[in-house]
Amino acid sequence: MRRISLVLILVLLPIAVFAAPPASVPFVLRPGAVIDAARGTAYTAKPNGTIDAVDLAGGRTLWTSADAAVPLGADDLVVAQVEEKPQPTQRFLIAVLDAASGRKLIDATITLPAGVQALVADDKDKSFRATAERDGATFLISWFYQEMEERGIPPKFGEQTIHLFAGSARLSTQTGKIIAADGGPITGVPGRWQRYATPPAPPWHSGGVSARPVGGRGGPLTLKKNDAASGAALPDQQLSAQALFAAPSFDQRHVLASERVGQGGPDDPEYRWAIFAIDTGARVTELRRDVSAAPFFVFGDSVVFESRAHGYLRGSVSVNEPLQIQAVRLSTGVPKWSVDLRDLSYQGTRPPAR
Repeated sequence: MRRISLVLILVLLPIAVFAAPPASVPFVLRPGAVIDAARGTAYTAKPNGTIDAVDLAGGRTLWTSADAAVPLGADDLVVAQVEEKPQPTQRFLIAVLDAASGRKLIDATITLPAGVQALVADDKDKSFRATAERDGATFLISWFYQEMEERGIPPKFGEQTIHLFAGSARLSTQTGKIIAADGGPITGVPGRWQRYATPPAPPWHSGGVSARPVGGRGGPLTLKKNDAASGAALPDQQLSAQALFAAPSFDQRHVLASERVGQGGPDDPEYRWAIFAIDTGARVTELRRDVSAAPFFVFGDSVVFESRAHGYLRGSVSVNEPLQIQAVRLSTGVPKWSVDLRDLSYQGTRPPAR
């Protein structure tokens, strides 16, 4: 995948009606970015260690909170992780914020098993991730921790050098108390963490239609459809004559067909994203990018997507762009807004691979 430049070109298409904001449950677009499309808000971890609530329609900041660093889940409340400084410990600190104002309502602490650190940003050999999902009067907070031993010599055959832990806790939204918690070492990565912050796996469900992609890899890409209620087959839809793959939006309302069409760079971006509505099959828009795909969703008259940190040359000037969420208007190609995100992945050097 070439990443010389992420210059965007939008191919204008006739669009009669824009998609309505999806009435979906909140989802994690990427670590540190929780999207509540039903409320029209993105909750984002900022590079300075705060959380911003961002209006998805226009990109303006609705509020900023310095009481937590990373949003984990949201509805009328935002559950977020507090960054413990100077060093993370076994205390997993939680703040619950009012989604409308950002005001802190609850503080809570989850005690983690021995050997687990509540990291906000990854270390070179350690990673901690957590999510929060509303369940009645509680939030179910789930977490996963991975640590790799650093050694100067290769491990012996069969010797374990990667240590995995997982657990969960329930937080009462009425009392602010942790009412149940468990966790400990595990032998494999649980399925929910294998797909954490990734688009849903097929079949995808939208507007009474169940769909799955067939083909691609440089050849024809077809969307096989069924009636979600009866299972009856619906007419297939060919998305592209020569696509690499299909990727769904996080709310499962749209699908992106990725095609390799250019040489790469500002004047001829390498990939074309053709975006379709899954239920009706309507072609929504096209984008040209120098990455084959990215996490995305359609909101109102915009496509909103992750733009990873990248650099490119503009004439003789080197331009470096930070990690962002960007929104581009579907009908005109005009960028609407962008917000910088905190990159929670490890950015330092690593020891040589063996």
